[in-house]
Amino acid sequence: PASHASREIVELNVGGQVYVTRRCTVVSVRDSLLWRMFSQQQPSELPRDSKGRFFLDRDGFLFRYILDYLRDLQLVLPEHFPERSRLQREAEYFQLPDLARPVKLDQGLHSEHVRLM
Repeated sequence: PASHASREIVELNVGGQVYVTRRCTVVSVRDSLLWRMFSQQQPSELPRDSKGRFFLDRDGFLFRYILDYLRDLQLVLPEHFPERSRLQREAEYFQLPDLARPVKLDQGLHSEHVRLM
C-alpha cells in the first residue's frame, strides 16, 4: 500500500519551483503533454533532478496556473496579471487548448474567472 500511495503523489521540479500533486491531477486532461508523459511513458524515461523529482524546463512561476487549471478545469487569474501572453504560451506548450483559448480571448480584460466545461 505504501508504494502504491507513493506512486499516486507526483513531485515536479518546474524551472526550479517544486510542486507536489496527485498523479490523477497531472493526467486530468487527456492528450495533453502531461497526460502523455505520465500515462503513456514509463516514469523511468522522464528526466529527473538530483532529488529524484520529475524535471520540466519551463516557467516555474506560471506552472501554478497550469496546475490550478488541471485541478479544477477552470482558470482564475488575479485582477492585474501582466503575464497573459506567457501563460498562453505555457498552455500551448503543455497542449491544453481549452486553457490557451480563454487566456488569448481575455487578454485585454481586467479580472478573469473563466469556467470551462
